[in-house]
Amino acid sequence: MSEKGWYGEFSDVDMSTPENVFYASLRQFMGAKSFCTIVRVVSVTASDGDSAGFVDIIPLVTMLDGAGNVVQPTTIYNAPFSRLQGGESAIIIDPAVSDLGIALFADRDISSVKASKKASPPGSRRRNSSADAIYLGGLLNGTPSQYIRFINSGGGIEIKSPGNVDINGLKVLSDGRLQLVDGSIVDKHIHGGVESGGSNTDPLGG
Repeated sequence: MSEKGWYGEFSDVDMSTPENVFYASLRQFMGAKSFCTIVRVVSVTASDGDSAGFVDIIPLVTMLDGAGNVVQPTTIYNAPFSRLQGGESAIIIDPAVSDLGIALFADRDISSVKASKKASPPGSRRRNSSADAIYLGGLLNGTPSQYIRFINSGGGIEIKSPGNVDINGLKVLSDGRLQLVDGSIVDKHIHGGVESGGSNTDPLGG
C-alpha cells in the first residue's frame, strides 16, 4: 500500500471492460518474457585462450513494479558472446568489462547446446528467458585506441595500435619501424663497402 493507494496488477481502466482486461492480461504476459535489451559486461570468461567464451552482463534498462517503483535488474550469467568467424578464420575482438552491447534472448532453453556445442533438445521448458541470453558487442562504446578502419570511396585501410603489430613474426613497431623475424630493425638500414655497378647488397636485415 502506498500513499497513492493500492495499484494492484491492473488499473481501474484495465478492469473497465472485457477487452481492456484481455489486453492488460496480454501485456502482463508479454512483460514476463525477454527478447532483447542493452547491457553492460561485468565479467568475461573464455573456455580456453582462443575459442569464444562467455560473459556476465547486466541490463541497463531498469524495471518498474506495479506501483511504479524502479527495480534494479540482476546480473545475467554465462551468456555466450559472438565472434566474427568463418571456419578456422576469425577476427578476434573479444568483449571487455564495461563494454556495452545487445543481449538477445533465445526462444528456448539453450543450456544443452552451450555445453555440447551440437544439436541438443532444450534443457527445460522455459521460453524467452533471460537465462538464455546471447551477447552481441559493440554498441554505444567510446573511441578505440587501436583499430582497423576501412575508408570509404577507395580511401584505403588504416591500421593503428599503441603496441606492436605482429604478422606471422614480422612486426610493425608502434613507432612505424619494421622488425624482421631475426630481430633486425629496418630503419634507414645502410650497407657499407658497396660499389656501384654489378655489386648487390646483402638481403634486407642480413
